Amino acid sequence: MAVVTGSFALLHPGNLAAIREAARQASHVYVIIHSDASHLDSATPNLAARLEMAAHLRAVSMAATCSPGDAEAALARLRPFTLVDCLAQKSPGIIAMVARKLADHVVDLAPVAGCFTADIQKAIQDGRTPVSVPAAVMPPLPDRHDLDRFLNAGARGRPLVTVNGCFDVLHLGHARLLAQAGKLGARLLVLVNDDKSVRSYKGAARPIFPIRFRLQALNALEAVTTAYPFSGDNPLPLLATIQPDIHVKGGSFEEKRVREERRLVESWGGRLESIPLLEGFSTTGVISRMAQKPTPGAE
Repeated sequence: MAVVTGSFALLHPGNLAAIREAARQASHVYVIIHSDASHLDSATPNLAARLEMAAHLRAVSMAATCSPGDAEAALARLRPFTLVDCLAQKSPGIIAMVARKLADHVVDLAPVAGCFTADIQKAIQDGRTPVSVPAAVMPPLPDRHDLDRFLNAGARGRPLVTVNGCFDVLHLGHARLLAQAGKLGARLLVLVNDDKSVRSYKGAARPIFPIRFRLQALNALEAVTTAYPFSGDNPLPLLATIQPDIHVKGGSFEEKRVREERRLVESWGGRLESIPLLEGFSTTGVISRMAQKPTPGAE
């Protein structure tokens, strides 16, 4: 078993790298999320949301929490285990320190420069986005040959479900939408706006994360078979090529665009499905909360 600890306030390149390494080290990955949120701010999702978000990750066998006072007893029950950790964390916390003491083996990861939660929040506040994610920790962009190989799986991959969107700053609302979409068919293909198309209608400060990381984060979710980028104002040309059996829209969308997509999908016998969004979770809301700078002199 491999153990990863942290607050998981945000799904970012650092904690995804830790989970990937943990999956290389052991067949089971156990994520322990800190219950003590005293060092976190209002931009952080509550503990239940962070636990559920971690549980949606394909490599995670189980996500749980414990208080600092219970850490030693809880971790002792997991032995023998390998701890995957990053020594560069500014506030490792009691749980991480106890895990280091009890681990039979420790893998110390180099930090992903500029990609701790605090770094990302500062980049948002200062208007320095997309966040500069080192190329070495991201896979290359998929190309048309990759898409063709995926589509050529044929009938055994049907029904094929598609969803499109920016999926910037992946949150629980996204994860639940994709989990429900994935249950509608055999495979889920997520079509993701590239950086230029996000900027064109979300503004110069978006996206927060570059396309290569957004694809990587989506591909880490259990529900997602694969993610693929598209350019331009809408995915209609790509949908015409893919011809999914089911195309899913989240609860908030432009009616005109939905009509166009429905007409297109129905032209080859497919159908359009709508799935309500999780109330209280939106990328705009997450970014707005993270963009708020603390008031000077405030406690």
